[in-house]
Amino acid sequence: MKPPLFFVLACLLVFSCKEETKTAPVPLEPDAYIISGTAPGLVNGLRAYLKSTNEKGFLKVRDTAIIMNEFFVFDGKVELAEAWFLEVNSLDGSFPFVIDNSALVIEVNKEDIQKSKIEGNAINNSISNFNTQLKKLNDSLNNTSERYRERIIKKESVAGMSNQVRDLKDVILRFPHEFIKNNTDSPYGLVLLNTMIRRNSSDKGMIVASFDRIDESLKNSYLGQRVSKSIPEIRNQYDIIAATHIGKIAPNFSAPSPNGKTIELNDVKGKATLIHFWSSWYKASRRDNVRLVKLYEKYHDKGLEMIGISLDGNATQKNPKSDWKKAIKEDQLIWDQISNLNYFNDTISKTYSVRSLPASFILNSEGVIVAKNLTGNSLDAKLKELLE
Repeated sequence: MKPPLFFVLACLLVFSCKEETKTAPVPLEPDAYIISGTAPGLVNGLRAYLKSTNEKGFLKVRDTAIIMNEFFVFDGKVELAEAWFLEVNSLDGSFPFVIDNSALVIEVNKEDIQKSKIEGNAINNSISNFNTQLKKLNDSLNNTSERYRERIIKKESVAGMSNQVRDLKDVILRFPHEFIKNNTDSPYGLVLLNTMIRRNSSDKGMIVASFDRIDESLKNSYLGQRVSKSIPEIRNQYDIIAATHIGKIAPNFSAPSPNGKTIELNDVKGKATLIHFWSSWYKASRRDNVRLVKLYEKYHDKGLEMIGISLDGNATQKNPKSDWKKAIKEDQLIWDQISNLNYFNDTISKTYSVRSLPASFILNSEGVIVAKNLTGNSLDAKLKELLE
Protein backbone atom coordinates (compact mmCIF):
# COMPACT_ATOMS: atom_id res chain seq x y z
CA MET A 1 0.00 0.00 0.00
CA LYS A 2 1.37 3.39 -0.91
CA PRO A 3 1.39 5.83 2.05
CA PRO A 4 -0.90 8.86 1.86
CA LEU A 5 0.61 11.84 0.12
CA PHE A 6 0.87 13.81 3.42
CA PHE A 7 3.14 11.12 4.83
CA VAL A 8 5.74 11.27 2.06
CA LEU A 9 6.37 15.00 2.00
CA ALA A 10 9.77 14.91 3.77
CA CYS A 11 12.41 16.43 1.52
CA LEU A 12 16.00 15.28 1.04
CA LEU A 13 18.43 15.19 4.05
CA VAL A 14 20.70 17.27 6.27
CA PHE A 15 22.77 19.48 7.40
CA SER A 16 24.05 22.04 9.71
CA CYS A 17 23.26 22.56 13.39
CA LYS A 18 22.83 25.50 15.75
CA GLU A 19 24.77 25.39 18.98
CA GLU A 20 21.97 26.93 21.01
CA THR A 21 19.63 24.47 22.72
CA LYS A 22 16.63 24.89 24.99
CA THR A 23 15.03 22.69 27.61
CA ALA A 24 12.28 24.88 29.13
CA PRO A 25 9.53 27.16 27.78
CA VAL A 26 10.01 30.90 27.55
CA PRO A 27 7.37 33.65 27.49
CA LEU A 28 5.99 34.42 24.03
CA GLU A 29 7.35 37.72 22.75
CA PRO A 30 5.37 39.99 20.41
CA ASP A 31 5.61 38.82 16.81
CA ALA A 32 7.39 35.61 17.82
CA TYR A 33 6.68 31.91 17.80
CA ILE A 34 6.87 29.38 20.60
CA ILE A 35 6.52 25.68 19.94
CA SER A 36 5.80 23.57 23.00
CA GLY A 37 6.40 19.91 22.28
CA THR A 38 5.59 16.71 24.10
CA ALA A 39 7.42 13.51 23.23
CA PRO A 40 5.78 10.55 25.02
CA GLY A 41 8.12 7.60 25.36
CA LEU A 42 11.29 9.38 24.22
CA VAL A 43 14.31 9.44 26.50
CA ASN A 44 16.06 12.47 27.95
CA GLY A 45 18.81 14.05 25.89
CA LEU A 46 17.47 13.38 22.40
CA ARG A 47 17.64 16.42 20.15
CA ALA A 48 14.73 17.84 18.20
CA TYR A 49 15.35 20.00 15.14
CA LEU A 50 13.40 22.58 13.18
CA LYS A 51 14.43 22.58 9.53
CA SER A 52 13.47 24.52 6.43
CA THR A 53 14.28 24.18 2.74
CA ASN A 54 17.26 26.22 1.54
CA GLU A 55 17.89 27.61 -1.94
CA LYS A 56 19.38 24.28 -3.08
CA GLY A 57 16.37 22.26 -1.96
CA PHE A 58 18.08 20.73 1.08
CA LEU A 59 16.81 20.88 4.64
CA LYS A 60 18.78 23.29 6.85
CA VAL A 61 18.60 23.33 10.65
CA ARG A 62 16.91 26.50 11.93
CA ASP A 63 16.63 25.63 15.63
CA THR A 64 17.54 22.87 18.09
CA ALA A 65 16.01 21.73 21.37
CA ILE A 66 16.79 18.97 23.87
CA ILE A 67 14.05 16.62 25.04
CA MET A 68 13.83 16.44 28.84
CA ASN A 69 11.07 14.70 30.77
CA GLU A 70 9.29 14.08 27.45
CA PHE A 71 9.16 17.82 26.80
CA PHE A 72 10.93 20.30 24.51
CA VAL A 73 10.44 23.88 23.36
CA PHE A 74 11.47 26.13 20.48
CA ASP A 75 11.08 29.89 20.29
CA GLY A 76 12.07 32.55 17.81
CA LYS A 77 10.76 34.77 15.04
CA VAL A 78 9.95 34.34 11.35
CA GLU A 79 9.37 37.07 8.80
CA LEU A 80 6.44 35.25 7.22
CA ALA A 81 4.61 31.95 7.45
CA GLU A 82 6.75 29.13 6.03
CA ALA A 83 6.67 25.37 5.59
CA TRP A 84 9.10 23.85 8.12
CA PHE A 85 9.88 20.31 9.28
CA LEU A 86 10.34 18.78 12.72
CA GLU A 87 12.92 16.00 13.07
CA VAL A 88 13.96 14.07 16.18
CA ASN A 89 17.08 11.98 16.70
CA SER A 90 16.34 8.22 16.56
CA LEU A 91 13.08 8.77 14.61
CA ASP A 92 12.87 8.26 10.86
CA GLY A 93 11.38 10.93 8.65
CA SER A 94 10.09 14.44 9.27
CA PHE A 95 6.87 16.10 10.37
CA PRO A 96 5.87 18.94 8.00
CA PHE A 97 3.94 21.93 9.33
CA VAL A 98 3.52 25.67 8.77
CA ILE A 99 5.22 27.98 11.22
CA ASP A 100 4.22 31.57 11.91
CA ASN A 101 4.64 33.93 14.85
CA SER A 102 2.16 32.21 17.13
CA ALA A 103 2.01 29.59 19.87
CA LEU A 104 2.01 26.02 18.59
CA VAL A 105 1.74 22.70 20.40
CA ILE A 106 3.17 19.51 18.88
CA GLU A 107 2.73 15.99 20.21
CA VAL A 108 5.37 13.70 18.70
CA ASN A 109 4.34 10.21 17.65
CA LYS A 110 7.43 8.09 18.35
CA GLU A 111 6.15 5.21 16.21
CA ASP A 112 5.71 7.40 13.14
CA ILE A 113 6.74 11.06 13.38
CA GLN A 114 4.70 11.84 10.30
CA LYS A 115 1.58 11.02 12.34
CA SER A 116 2.40 13.60 15.00
CA LYS A 117 -0.27 16.13 15.97
CA ILE A 118 -0.14 19.91 15.96
CA GLU A 119 -2.44 22.62 17.28
CA GLY A 120 -2.29 26.37 17.48
CA ASN A 121 -3.08 28.09 14.19
CA ALA A 122 -5.69 27.86 11.47
CA ILE A 123 -3.17 26.87 8.79
CA ASN A 124 -2.05 23.73 10.60
CA ASN A 125 -5.63 22.88 11.46
CA SER A 126 -6.42 22.87 7.74
CA ILE A 127 -3.36 20.67 7.09
CA SER A 128 -4.47 18.19 9.76
CA ASN A 129 -7.92 18.06 8.20
CA PHE A 130 -6.37 17.55 4.75
CA ASN A 131 -4.30 14.67 6.09
CA THR A 132 -7.28 13.04 7.79
CA GLN A 133 -9.47 13.24 4.71
CA LEU A 134 -6.71 12.02 2.41
CA LYS A 135 -6.10 9.02 4.64
CA LYS A 136 -9.80 8.15 4.45
CA LEU A 137 -9.67 8.34 0.67
CA ASN A 138 -6.58 6.13 0.48
CA ASP A 139 -8.15 3.62 2.86
CA SER A 140 -11.29 3.56 0.73
CA LEU A 141 -9.24 3.01 -2.44
CA ASN A 142 -7.25 0.19 -0.86
CA ASN A 143 -10.37 -1.52 0.46
CA THR A 144 -12.20 -1.20 -2.87
CA SER A 145 -9.18 -2.47 -4.81
CA GLU A 146 -8.85 -5.45 -2.48
CA ARG A 147 -12.53 -6.36 -2.86
CA TYR A 148 -12.17 -5.99 -6.63
CA ARG A 149 -9.21 -8.41 -6.69
CA GLU A 150 -11.00 -10.90 -4.42
CA ARG A 151 -14.09 -10.95 -6.62
CA ILE A 152 -11.98 -11.53 -9.72
CA ILE A 153 -10.25 -14.48 -8.03
CA LYS A 154 -13.60 -15.91 -6.90
CA LYS A 155 -15.06 -15.23 -10.37
CA GLU A 156 -17.83 -13.12 -8.85
CA SER A 157 -19.49 -10.13 -10.49
CA VAL A 158 -17.29 -7.03 -10.55
CA ALA A 159 -19.80 -4.84 -12.38
CA GLY A 160 -19.01 -1.17 -11.82
CA MET A 161 -16.06 -1.82 -9.53
CA SER A 162 -13.41 -0.80 -12.05
CA ASN A 163 -15.22 2.54 -12.36
CA GLN A 164 -15.22 2.89 -8.56
CA VAL A 165 -11.46 2.33 -8.43
CA ARG A 166 -10.88 4.76 -11.30
CA ASP A 167 -13.07 7.45 -9.71
CA LEU A 168 -11.35 7.13 -6.33
CA LYS A 169 -7.93 7.44 -7.96
CA ASP A 170 -9.14 10.57 -9.75
CA VAL A 171 -10.43 12.11 -6.49
CA ILE A 172 -7.11 11.37 -4.75
CA LEU A 173 -5.18 12.86 -7.68
CA ARG A 174 -7.22 16.06 -7.49
CA PHE A 175 -7.37 16.32 -3.69
CA PRO A 176 -4.07 18.23 -3.14
CA HIS A 177 -5.05 20.67 -5.87
CA GLU A 178 -8.39 21.30 -4.15
CA PHE A 179 -6.46 22.13 -0.98
CA ILE A 180 -4.28 24.61 -2.88
CA LYS A 181 -7.33 26.15 -4.56
CA ASN A 182 -8.99 26.73 -1.19
CA ASN A 183 -5.77 27.81 0.61
CA THR A 184 -3.86 29.95 -1.87
CA ASP A 185 -2.06 31.76 0.97
CA SER A 186 -0.82 28.57 2.68
CA PRO A 187 2.90 27.73 2.37
CA TYR A 188 1.85 24.11 2.63
CA GLY A 189 0.62 24.37 -0.96
CA LEU A 190 4.26 24.71 -2.01
CA VAL A 191 5.14 21.57 -0.03
CA LEU A 192 2.41 19.67 -1.86
CA LEU A 193 3.50 20.99 -5.25
CA ASN A 194 7.17 20.22 -4.59
CA THR A 195 6.29 16.65 -3.64
CA MET A 196 4.09 16.14 -6.71
CA ILE A 197 6.82 17.51 -8.98
CA ARG A 198 9.52 15.30 -7.44
CA ARG A 199 7.33 12.20 -7.60
CA ASN A 200 5.90 13.07 -11.03
CA SER A 201 2.57 12.09 -9.49
CA SER A 202 0.06 14.52 -10.93
CA ASP A 203 -1.37 15.90 -14.14
CA LYS A 204 0.94 18.56 -15.61
CA GLY A 205 -1.97 20.89 -16.26
CA MET A 206 -3.13 20.58 -12.64
CA ILE A 207 0.35 21.42 -11.35
CA VAL A 208 0.58 24.52 -13.56
CA ALA A 209 -2.93 25.68 -12.59
CA SER A 210 -2.24 25.18 -8.87
CA PHE A 211 1.09 27.00 -9.06
CA ASP A 212 -0.58 29.94 -10.81
CA ARG A 213 -3.15 30.13 -7.99
CA ILE A 214 -0.60 30.39 -5.15
CA ASP A 215 -0.05 33.88 -3.76
CA GLU A 216 2.91 35.62 -5.37
CA SER A 217 4.43 36.47 -1.98
CA LEU A 218 4.91 32.76 -1.22
CA LYS A 219 6.82 32.18 -4.43
CA ASN A 220 9.72 34.32 -3.12
CA SER A 221 10.53 31.84 -0.32
CA TYR A 222 13.30 29.30 -0.86
CA LEU A 223 10.79 26.51 -1.44
CA GLY A 224 8.73 28.81 -3.66
CA GLN A 225 11.79 29.60 -5.77
CA ARG A 226 12.65 25.90 -6.02
CA VAL A 227 9.15 25.04 -7.23
CA SER A 228 9.20 28.01 -9.60
CA LYS A 229 12.32 26.67 -11.34
CA SER A 230 10.46 23.49 -12.31
CA ILE A 231 7.34 25.20 -13.64
CA PRO A 232 8.58 26.40 -17.09
CA GLU A 233 9.51 22.85 -18.15
CA ILE A 234 6.24 21.45 -16.75
CA ARG A 235 4.32 24.20 -18.53
CA ASN A 236 6.09 23.26 -21.78
CA GLN A 237 5.28 19.58 -21.24
CA TYR A 238 1.65 20.47 -20.61
CA ASP A 239 1.47 22.56 -23.80
CA ILE A 240 2.60 19.49 -25.76
CA ILE A 241 0.02 17.29 -24.03
CA ALA A 242 -2.72 19.89 -24.50
CA ALA A 243 -2.09 19.92 -28.26
CA THR A 244 -3.72 16.48 -28.50
CA HIS A 245 -6.60 17.03 -26.09
CA ILE A 246 -10.08 16.15 -27.27
CA GLY A 247 -11.38 19.05 -29.32
CA LYS A 248 -7.99 19.92 -30.84
CA ILE A 249 -7.03 19.52 -34.50
CA ALA A 250 -4.79 16.44 -34.69
CA PRO A 251 -1.18 17.50 -35.39
CA ASN A 252 0.03 16.36 -38.79
CA PHE A 253 2.93 13.90 -39.02
CA SER A 254 4.76 11.75 -41.52
CA ALA A 255 7.06 8.73 -41.51
CA PRO A 256 8.22 5.95 -43.84
CA SER A 257 6.02 3.00 -44.76
CA PRO A 258 7.54 -0.52 -44.85
CA ASN A 259 8.56 0.03 -48.48
CA GLY A 260 10.15 3.42 -47.71
CA LYS A 261 7.38 5.68 -49.00
CA THR A 262 6.68 8.73 -46.82
CA ILE A 263 3.05 8.90 -45.70
CA GLU A 264 1.39 11.92 -44.02
CA LEU A 265 -1.64 11.92 -41.76
CA ASN A 266 -3.22 14.70 -43.81
CA ASP A 267 -3.07 12.49 -46.93
CA VAL A 268 -4.88 9.65 -45.16
CA LYS A 269 -7.73 11.27 -43.24
CA GLY A 270 -11.28 10.21 -44.10
CA LYS A 271 -14.80 10.74 -42.80
CA ALA A 272 -13.46 9.23 -39.59
CA THR A 273 -9.81 8.43 -38.91
CA LEU A 274 -8.22 6.13 -36.36
CA ILE A 275 -4.59 6.84 -35.42
CA HIS A 276 -3.22 3.71 -33.80
CA PHE A 277 0.10 3.31 -31.96
CA TRP A 278 1.33 -0.28 -31.58
CA SER A 279 4.40 -2.51 -31.86
CA SER A 280 5.29 -6.00 -32.99
CA TRP A 281 6.96 -6.87 -29.67
CA TYR A 282 3.98 -6.14 -27.40
CA LYS A 283 1.38 -8.89 -27.14
CA ALA A 284 -1.44 -6.56 -26.11
CA SER A 285 -0.84 -4.59 -29.31
CA ARG A 286 -1.03 -7.73 -31.39
CA ARG A 287 -4.32 -8.79 -29.74
CA ASP A 288 -5.67 -5.31 -30.39
CA ASN A 289 -4.81 -5.68 -34.08
CA VAL A 290 -7.22 -8.63 -34.39
CA ARG A 291 -10.12 -6.41 -33.27
CA LEU A 292 -9.02 -3.52 -35.48
CA VAL A 293 -9.03 -5.74 -38.58
CA LYS A 294 -12.70 -6.50 -37.99
CA LEU A 295 -13.54 -2.82 -37.45
CA TYR A 296 -11.71 -1.81 -40.62
CA GLU A 297 -13.63 -4.42 -42.61
CA LYS A 298 -16.88 -3.22 -41.08
CA TYR A 299 -16.46 0.53 -41.54
CA HIS A 300 -13.89 1.21 -44.27
CA ASP A 301 -16.51 1.33 -47.05
CA LYS A 302 -18.43 3.88 -44.95
CA GLY A 303 -15.48 6.27 -44.74
CA LEU A 304 -13.18 4.95 -42.01
CA GLU A 305 -9.46 5.43 -42.61
CA MET A 306 -6.74 4.14 -40.33
CA ILE A 307 -3.04 4.74 -39.94
CA GLY A 308 -0.78 2.62 -37.76
CA ILE A 309 2.37 3.98 -36.10
CA SER A 310 4.70 1.23 -34.92
CA LEU A 311 7.06 1.90 -32.00
CA ASP A 312 9.35 -0.93 -32.94
CA GLY A 313 13.04 -0.31 -32.41
CA ASN A 314 13.63 -1.20 -28.77
CA ALA A 315 17.05 -2.32 -27.58
CA THR A 316 16.17 -6.02 -27.58
CA GLN A 317 15.26 -6.15 -31.26
CA LYS A 318 18.02 -7.27 -33.61
CA ASN A 319 16.07 -6.35 -36.74
CA PRO A 320 13.11 -4.12 -35.82
CA LYS A 321 12.13 -3.43 -39.42
CA SER A 322 11.91 -7.15 -40.17
CA ASP A 323 9.87 -7.72 -36.98
CA TRP A 324 7.53 -4.87 -37.95
CA LYS A 325 6.97 -6.09 -41.50
CA LYS A 326 6.42 -9.65 -40.30
CA ALA A 327 3.79 -8.53 -37.77
CA ILE A 328 1.95 -6.50 -40.43
CA LYS A 329 1.73 -9.59 -42.63
CA GLU A 330 0.78 -11.99 -39.83
CA ASP A 331 -1.92 -9.67 -38.41
CA GLN A 332 -3.23 -8.81 -41.90
CA LEU A 333 -3.01 -5.06 -41.43
CA ILE A 334 -4.04 -3.72 -44.81
CA TRP A 335 -4.33 -0.04 -43.86
CA ASP A 336 -1.44 2.45 -43.97
CA GLN A 337 1.47 1.63 -41.67
CA ILE A 338 4.42 3.89 -40.85
CA SER A 339 7.34 3.87 -38.42
CA ASN A 340 10.61 5.63 -37.64
CA LEU A 341 11.66 2.44 -35.80
CA ASN A 342 12.75 4.54 -32.84
CA TYR A 343 10.75 3.03 -29.96
CA PHE A 344 9.24 5.65 -27.59
CA ASN A 345 11.80 8.18 -28.79
CA ASP A 346 9.70 8.47 -31.95
CA THR A 347 8.84 12.09 -32.71
CA ILE A 348 5.21 11.18 -33.45
CA SER A 349 4.73 9.40 -30.13
CA LYS A 350 6.23 12.42 -28.35
CA THR A 351 3.94 14.79 -30.23
CA TYR A 352 0.95 12.72 -29.14
CA SER A 353 2.36 12.12 -25.62
CA VAL A 354 2.12 8.35 -26.02
CA ARG A 355 3.74 6.58 -23.07
CA SER A 356 2.13 3.15 -23.28
CA LEU A 357 0.73 0.81 -25.91
CA PRO A 358 -1.64 0.33 -27.53
CA ALA A 359 -2.83 3.93 -27.85
CA SER A 360 -5.31 5.46 -30.27
CA PHE A 361 -6.93 8.72 -31.31
CA ILE A 362 -10.20 9.07 -33.25
CA LEU A 363 -10.66 12.05 -35.58
CA ASN A 364 -13.84 13.33 -37.17
CA SER A 365 -14.12 14.43 -40.80
CA GLU A 366 -12.51 17.79 -39.96
CA GLY A 367 -9.49 16.20 -38.33
CA VAL A 368 -10.57 17.10 -34.82
CA ILE A 369 -9.72 14.64 -32.03
CA VAL A 370 -13.05 13.41 -30.67
CA ALA A 371 -11.96 10.44 -28.55
CA LYS A 372 -8.88 8.65 -27.21
CA ASN A 373 -7.99 5.07 -26.35
CA LEU A 374 -11.45 3.61 -26.84
CA THR A 375 -11.71 -0.16 -27.05
CA GLY A 376 -14.34 -2.84 -27.62
CA ASN A 377 -17.95 -1.72 -27.81
CA SER A 378 -17.05 1.87 -26.96
CA LEU A 379 -14.81 2.14 -30.02
CA ASP A 380 -17.39 0.49 -32.28
CA ALA A 381 -20.12 2.83 -31.02
CA LYS A 382 -18.00 5.93 -31.61
CA LEU A 383 -17.12 4.93 -35.16
CA LYS A 384 -20.77 4.13 -35.86
CA GLU A 385 -21.73 7.58 -34.56
CA LEU A 386 -19.24 9.28 -36.89
CA LEU A 387 -19.94 7.19 -39.98
CA GLU A 388 -23.66 6.50 -40.01
